[in-house]
Amino acid sequence: MDGADESSASRDLIGKFADSRSKPAFAAPLKRWLKEYRWSLLFLWLPTALTAIYFLILAAPMYASEAEFVVRSPSRPQLGGLSSLLQGSGIAKAPDDVYSVNDFVTSRDAIAALEKDIDLRGLFGRPEADYLARYPNLFYDSSNESFYKYYQKRITVEYDTTTEITTITVKAFRADDAQKLASLLIQESEALVNRLNERAHANAIRDAENDVKLAESRVTDAQHQVLGYRTREEMLDPSKSSAAILETVGKLQAELVATQTRLAEIDRNSPGSPLRSGLQTQVSTLQQQVQNQQSKLTGSDASMAPKIPEYEQLMLQQEFAAKELASAMASLESARAESRRQQIYLDRVVEANLPDKAMFPKRLISVLVVFISCFIAFSIGKLLLAGVREHTQE
Repeated sequence: MDGADESSASRDLIGKFADSRSKPAFAAPLKRWLKEYRWSLLFLWLPTALTAIYFLILAAPMYASEAEFVVRSPSRPQLGGLSSLLQGSGIAKAPDDVYSVNDFVTSRDAIAALEKDIDLRGLFGRPEADYLARYPNLFYDSSNESFYKYYQKRITVEYDTTTEITTITVKAFRADDAQKLASLLIQESEALVNRLNERAHANAIRDAENDVKLAESRVTDAQHQVLGYRTREEMLDPSKSSAAILETVGKLQAELVATQTRLAEIDRNSPGSPLRSGLQTQVSTLQQQVQNQQSKLTGSDASMAPKIPEYEQLMLQQEFAAKELASAMASLESARAESRRQQIYLDRVVEANLPDKAMFPKRLISVLVVFISCFIAFSIGKLLLAGVREHTQE
């Protein structure tokens, strides 16, 4: 029994010795250090280390190609800056249209246009690309919406409001891919400008043609109204008819005056002359004729006086319709002339370059940004936690 106790005690002693030999002398301090700095390791140093491993070791190099262009129009007022250089050519910039072109470069329509010429998704999924940067990846799946967001990360459009020059920057995993994509984007932008021109010209011509048709219908209506008036009143022009009646009245009055003058001379010189009765009859007849002609001009509703204003109004409407038609025809001819010359231009300032060195990612800058961001966030969190603890103790 004593021998068994001794052997058991020996085994315990050997086990304790073995445990003491298996644990290094720095294990306890290391454990305390890890416990003390666990939060800084988790929220500061671990993200920085992972970022450094990715950007310094795993991240694939990316090449950037740049192209510059300016959109201008000969019909726009010229401004300062680069416009002073364009004044000699009589061409001004088109700031309203450049925003449309810039938005198109990063739009879904641009993706659809590019995919007709190149394998755009395959371009961003090159085998030399790393897992996190290629498409598709952990953050972007194979859906169209995900690819649209990924595409916007690889295409950058910068617009200088002073010179109104637009710079397109394309990032890809191969230098020739970046150059090709930047060149295609410039070509598609030019095609968009041409479509804008064609659409504007088509709209202008269509509107002008509609105005001509409307003016023609008004001229036709005015002519029908004049024809209806002439048919109803059985006269071509009441104004000319009135002038003829006035001329007749004038002749009759002149003859009446002459006859009355002769009759007065006979009454004064030879009252018993046999010519007197004939002249009196002639005077009465002329007076009756003058009165009849004057009644045709004024008096009843059948006279010329109420007919003339209506006719003149119809003629005025016809004249206005004819002038409107002439103006519409001139506008149509002007629109057709404008359609033969381009209103919006896209001029290439800098062609897409072929990069010979990868400029992305910015490895050291990216690691430094992550470290500073984590440090600021960790410091703020530490201060907030300390404040909560002090408030709890109080």
